[in-house]
Amino acid sequence: MPICNICGHDGFVPGPFGRLSRAGFAPRCARCRSLERHRAARQALDRIREPDLLRELNLIRFSDDPILDDSWFRTSEISTFEGANSLDIQAIDRTDEAYDVVLCCHVIEHVPDDRKAIRELTRILSRQGFLLLVYPRAEEGDITEDWGFADPEKNGHYRGYGRDFEGVLADSLPGIAAIAVEATDPVTGDGKKFAIISKSLVWTRRVLEHVPGARLLSERA
Repeated sequence: MPICNICGHDGFVPGPFGRLSRAGFAPRCARCRSLERHRAARQALDRIREPDLLRELNLIRFSDDPILDDSWFRTSEISTFEGANSLDIQAIDRTDEAYDVVLCCHVIEHVPDDRKAIRELTRILSRQGFLLLVYPRAEEGDITEDWGFADPEKNGHYRGYGRDFEGVLADSLPGIAAIAVEATDPVTGDGKKFAIISKSLVWTRRVLEHVPGARLLSERA
C-alpha cells in the first residue's frame, strides 16, 4: 500500500476535476492534500534537508503547498496567488536577498512574463540557501507553448512548459547555479521535473551530490 511521504497517510482520492495519475491512480493524499508534484519535490528535498542548516534560514512560499514545513525554518511567509498576501512575482515588493529559501510551485505559468518572474525570485534569494521552482508539464512536452493569455480552459495558464525550458533557465540566470532535478512520486510512480536554483556553493554541491539525477544547467560565476 503506498504511503504519502509528506504526512505518512495511506488514503488517496482523485485530484482536481477528478483527475487520476498517468497510471490511473488517485493522486491526492486525503490528509495533507499533496499531489504528485509535491511528493516528488519532497523526495529530493529530504535528501538535502539538514535541520541544523534550515533552522537558521528564512522562508517565503509563493503557494500554499505541503512541500516544505514552515516549522523547519527560523521564519516563514506565505504569498498566495490572488489570495492572502498576494505578491506579484514579476515585481516582488521585497528587498534584494531578503529570503534564504524561496518556494514557487506551479505559479510562473500564471503570469505573462515568466522570465521576469524567475529573475525576481532569484533577486530576493540570499546567498545562504536555494529557490525551489516547480512548473507543470516539463516532463511531457518537448517545446514550451506560450499562447499569450491566461486561458480559462487551461487553469488560467499562459503557457505549457517543455524540456526546452531547461535552456531558458540556464540562459536567464548567468552566474547562478541552476540545477535540473527529476524525481518520482512514491505514491503514483509518476516522474516529475523541476529546478533548484542557488547562489550558494554549499547548497549547490549538496544537491548535486545527494539528489539522484540532478544536473547542473548553468555554472556559478
